[in-house]
Amino acid sequence: MKKQLKAGVLLLTIFLFTGSSEVFANEGNRYMLIPGGDAVGIHIETQGLIVVDTYTIETECGEASPAREAGLIKGDVITAINGQIVSDIESYKEALIIGEGFMVLTVDRDGNSSDVVMNGCKNMDGEFTTGVYLRNKIAGIGTLTYVDPASLKYGALGHEIIDQDTNRMVEIRKGELISSDITSIRKATDNNPGEKIAEIYFDHIYGSVEKNNQYGIYGNMTNESFHSKPMMPIAYQDEVVLGPAKILTVLEGQNIEEFDIEIIEVVKQTNQEVKGIKYVVTDERLLEATGGIVQGMSGSPIVQEGKIIGAVTHVLVHDSTLGYGVFIEWMLEESQINYKVGPAQDVLQDVA
Repeated sequence: MKKQLKAGVLLLTIFLFTGSSEVFANEGNRYMLIPGGDAVGIHIETQGLIVVDTYTIETECGEASPAREAGLIKGDVITAINGQIVSDIESYKEALIIGEGFMVLTVDRDGNSSDVVMNGCKNMDGEFTTGVYLRNKIAGIGTLTYVDPASLKYGALGHEIIDQDTNRMVEIRKGELISSDITSIRKATDNNPGEKIAEIYFDHIYGSVEKNNQYGIYGNMTNESFHSKPMMPIAYQDEVVLGPAKILTVLEGQNIEEFDIEIIEVVKQTNQEVKGIKYVVTDERLLEATGGIVQGMSGSPIVQEGKIIGAVTHVLVHDSTLGYGVFIEWMLEESQINYKVGPAQDVLQDVA
């Protein structure tokens, strides 16, 4: 099964590795990772049902919108029906029929939970309805940053997945990383961000998606398809300097390529923050193909002097040649990887 999707909603990439001791190298007691750069699909089922919008329907009693009249608004998340946790739209429809239009919904709005009484009505076909558009699944593409060869934990994206309809961070019930090919690029222009267009293969799963926050998405690899991928050491933020660097990303198919950037600002951070690295795209071939940084590139590893220093996160809307990156250290902390300890000693003990 495959489907062509735009890359505007999500991002991510992937590599898989075995947990054998052969993957552990040690460069001066420096932590080693499998660098990303691949474009992959991502499929997420949300926590609860997201209210995308409400609408008016023709009923036996005239025009009405039960959902709107009950107080539901775009961005609400229905977490339970009649006290029972709900995760799929079919359960909503079944409860509507069983209750003959009456339901008590537990609704989360901006972190606050309350109960809403819903009185659905019959449409002109005699079916109970409430006049609400709901969604509990999201799909898109993006770029992987790294895989930890010891634990097979990965980090990707470098920033949160935001639901485009509700403008809220997506809360994940479960998710999957999926095989994907980049089929074309919509080039960025002034004030119009470009994007990668991808073909996603939903029946070819690479791993799980378990966490989504402002520093990216995280989970575990379950497929060992890319076990021959070479490793690369990390660099700490105090080693990142102004000057040349590269990003790893895919412009066509699954072919990872290096592209030149110039780091123009480094913001030293004592606590986790995004936008620690500011850079300008200097690679003429990338500029010709994409216009700069486009949607779907988030998570692309940033490499300087042969070390992973961070990941692509944001781009300036008015100038797609200027972008920001998050330090690799902050992403590794989200994966709960003890990157400050050399893998040759501690990691090998874990897999003995």
